[in-house]
Formats: sequence, structure tokens, C-alpha cells
Amino acid sequence: MFHRSWRRVDGRLVDTRIFRVSQPGAPHLHECVVEFKNAAGEAVRLKVKQTSNAVILPAIGAKVPLLVSGDDTKAVFDKHDPRINTSALARARKQAEQERFDAELRGKDS
Repeated sequence: MFHRSWRRVDGRLVDTRIFRVSQPGAPHLHECVVEFKNAAGEAVRLKVKQTSNAVILPAIGAKVPLLVSGDDTKAVFDKHDPRINTSALARARKQAEQERFDAELRGKDS
């Protein structure tokens, strides 16, 4: 999908807005501004579009995993990163809920 020149970087979510909603209850398209440091250490800001069902975006100002083109002109969210991957986050929440429930079952002081 991506050429070898794409690299993984941690960026920052600067802003986000809902760009398009096709129908109620359906995934919607977010348009985001992300910032990352290029190889020279300079801040670069780019626009990224992402559907709501592919990733869970963190709060504005938080770190986000990105795949950035070699010339720093394009970026996409790294959908496979467990910090924003919907499936990975759902599994982690389910595991934490199970651990909390089991701890309550045993008693808090056990």
C-alpha cells in the first residue's frame, strides 16, 4: 500500500472536524491537522482525512502515530498502531473491564 519511502513518526493532533456525514449512524469522515518534525527538525503541518470507523482519535494536542511520505508532503494515520486502532483499543478495554470485574468479585482487599 505504501512505498518504502514512507516512515513512521509520532506527530501531534492539532485540530479535527467532521468533514462529511453520509447518513446518520454511518461512519463519518474527519479532516484533521497534524504536526510532526521533518528530518531537519522543522515542524510540518498537514491535513489528513480519516473515516471514523478506522481509528479512534485522541484529544487535540495528543500524540498520534503517522505514516509520512519521504518528501514530507503527505501523511496518514498509522491505522495498525494499537494506540488508535479500533480493534486493539476495544480488546484492551474488554481486558481491563474483565480484570476490574474479577477484582470486584474477589473483593477489593483480596
